[in-house]
Amino acid sequence: MKMDKRINIDVLRFLCTLFVVAIHVYPFTFLGEDIDYMITRVFFRIAVPIFLMITGYYLLPKSLEHKKKLILYTKKILSLYFISILIYLPFLFYNGYFKQKSILSFLQDIFINGTFYHLWYFPALLLGIWITYFLLKKYKQNQVGVVVFLFYLIGIFGDSYYGIIKDIALLRDFYDVLFTFSTYTRNGLFYVPIFLFIGYLIAKKEEQTIQSMPLLFLSGIALLCEGGILYFNEIPKHNSMYFSLLPFSYFFFSFVIANRGGNHTNLRAFASWIYILHPIFIILAHFMAKRIPILNHSFVHYGFVLLLTIGFLFFLNWIREGIKFGKKENDQ
Repeated sequence: MKMDKRINIDVLRFLCTLFVVAIHVYPFTFLGEDIDYMITRVFFRIAVPIFLMITGYYLLPKSLEHKKKLILYTKKILSLYFISILIYLPFLFYNGYFKQKSILSFLQDIFINGTFYHLWYFPALLLGIWITYFLLKKYKQNQVGVVVFLFYLIGIFGDSYYGIIKDIALLRDFYDVLFTFSTYTRNGLFYVPIFLFIGYLIAKKEEQTIQSMPLLFLSGIALLCEGGILYFNEIPKHNSMYFSLLPFSYFFFSFVIANRGGNHTNLRAFASWIYILHPIFIILAHFMAKRIPILNHSFVHYGFVLLLTIGFLFFLNWIREGIKFGKKENDQ
């Protein structure tokens, strides 16, 4: 793998973070709720699979050779997750979260659901990466592909296709049991492994990767059609998992890593902190919208949330650089 291939991926990671913010803000409702759904709840669902494929692309091949790399990555993600939990503790106290939760349900949130609505990603990533790692260690790639697809198949009928099976007693009872452990099937067992595996597969067979704009376009259209059919027939319980999301993610990611650009590696950490912090500024923008009417426009609201989040990160970076400069001056 050549280093410059990571450059476009850093830009892609940042772009996908903006997609995640949009999913939480509904920016296109000024065009209509249906249009917003199709853009954010269907097309922008590419965001998290891209995050996962990037991880699978870079981390898994190295980790399979040196387990220590996966252990170090796990410690890094655990640190980020712990910091994120601490950041959102005041909001949880304010909302009466701990009055409503038993110790068991709190532990369930810590290890599966996340203690805030976007923090599910961290425990899901950790569980998914270790599951995929052990599968790749023990089984052949084709066998792993079958297993992770079966996981995804189970997950999808508890997500976007739940309406199809909810009236079948045996299947409904099966998913009711699953939902006692995890609020959604979009988790580290059913959702995460397949995208990590796709990223790994692209890394290992990069010369054989299919890079096709027509197939990318067709898979994107298929995703919109699938999401639209499910939505307008009121089938989804949630809307994170689609069959056509798999080929669309593959072709989208393959296209990006095949095209090189300028150096944007600093966006990596920046994107991570936008993901972690943006709900704070969604809350702030919501309260400010009561006094500033223009902020009630959905797209302006979205732009304002991004402005606040990115501005705050620039401010923190400015403080950090100032501290560094002060230390250098004192050393001299």
